[in-house]
Amino acid sequence: MTTETSSGILGSLVPTTKIQARILLETGYLWMDMGRFGEAQEVFTGAALLMPKSEVPQLALGTLDLVQGKFEKALQTFRVAQRLAPKSALPHVHVGEALLFMGKEAAALKELQQAKVMEPDSDAAKFADSLLDCREKGLFVKAKPRGQS
Repeated sequence: MTTETSSGILGSLVPTTKIQARILLETGYLWMDMGRFGEAQEVFTGAALLMPKSEVPQLALGTLDLVQGKFEKALQTFRVAQRLAPKSALPHVHVGEALLFMGKEAAALKELQQAKVMEPDSDAAKFADSLLDCREKGLFVKAKPRGQS
């Protein structure tokens, strides 16, 4: 049987199907959406340990840091995802997103454009376009260091 539910995640430490991985990650996203960041961190960290060769848990961990305003940490985690999947556009988009939040527009634009070139008709390219649109509308403002108003 070669359906998605029976195919395994390559490089998993324990045999894991794509549907099992998806459910695990969705659990983390639900915790994150509920503001239960500690629980989400545990789920995403477990997924990253379970699937050390997959960029997907790294993207989830980076997103968790991003929503908490930990932009530098998110950027570092998204860079790990880039190294794990060098031919994938999505990690580049997430790197661009973190850079936009950090106020590093030139570097962000480079990453977003690279993603669009890598996979022009993909969801990643649409995500990049959305981020570029938000940038044009002035929705990204460089975060001030904590303690400043």
